[in-house]
Amino acid sequence: MHDLSKFRRMLVALDLSDMDVFVVKYASMIAKVFGIDAVYFLHVTTSLELPEEIQEKYGNVIAPVDETLMKEMEVVINDHFVAPEGCDINVNVLAGTVTDEVLKFAKVKVVDLMLLGRKEVLTGSGLNSRKIAKGTASSIIFVPEEPKNRLEKVLVSIDYSEHSQMAFEIGIDIQKKSGAKLLSNNVYRVPVGYAKSGKSYEEFADIMLENTRAECERFFKKINLEGVEYDHTYALDDDPHPADKIYKTGAELDVDMIILGSKGRSSGAAFLIGSVAEKLLMEDRDIPLFLVKKGKENMSFLEALFRL
Repeated sequence: MHDLSKFRRMLVALDLSDMDVFVVKYASMIAKVFGIDAVYFLHVTTSLELPEEIQEKYGNVIAPVDETLMKEMEVVINDHFVAPEGCDINVNVLAGTVTDEVLKFAKVKVVDLMLLGRKEVLTGSGLNSRKIAKGTASSIIFVPEEPKNRLEKVLVSIDYSEHSQMAFEIGIDIQKKSGAKLLSNNVYRVPVGYAKSGKSYEEFADIMLENTRAECERFFKKINLEGVEYDHTYALDDDPHPADKIYKTGAELDVDMIILGSKGRSSGAAFLIGSVAEKLLMEDRDIPLFLVKKGKENMSFLEALFRL
């Protein structure tokens, strides 16, 4: 059974904008609930070199760029992050292309979980969250502006796949650790060719609902639900893209987090996020989105050592 113990090393990406306060506060809550062992705060800048004329004129009195940026990060971290007992805190500044450096750093540090900010209004360089999500085997929490720093209600979107089972089991452990109300939802739709059956849209929608209820029963029988309280609902979608319905359901239920299992169709599936997750990233701008990935199934010996 999947649980929060799979998340030990967390990367928190900062861009030195006002968004950092929201991300750091949220990271503090997640580190406590998840029982994180190590947190890596990371900022990537284009260059760590001072312009030559500035170096020549003020080089002996100006601190190195990386040290200056680290101090700026540490102010926000010290003010807004409370480290769980035994949790190591690391502050890092790198130079290069943001997406590339974040992905490389996550791989080197064997990161299990990333926290990335998603901006709607605030200014700043920001991150290419979608590109990072596609390029990493780490699970990711996308943090919106001004998130609710609580886990009172979480919604797991399920399609009865093994990835959904993984996401739901993570949701169970979040409930156990935080006391959150656990909700799950399945979005179903009427197939395009329903008219050939001679039935109306509404009649075929009822057929599809009965079908998904049967799938639901089989799905939950595979999970250990002893002591677990949850509410499962269904939502009929009128288009082939369920992402908008998932978001609307989460908004209507006033949830604090939406959890979605990643999926893929190749040996590199751990790096894929799936079309639903990608579209949900565009739809959902104010609810934290937790994209759960299996990660690398064939962990190297060196990576295994990092976890000892």
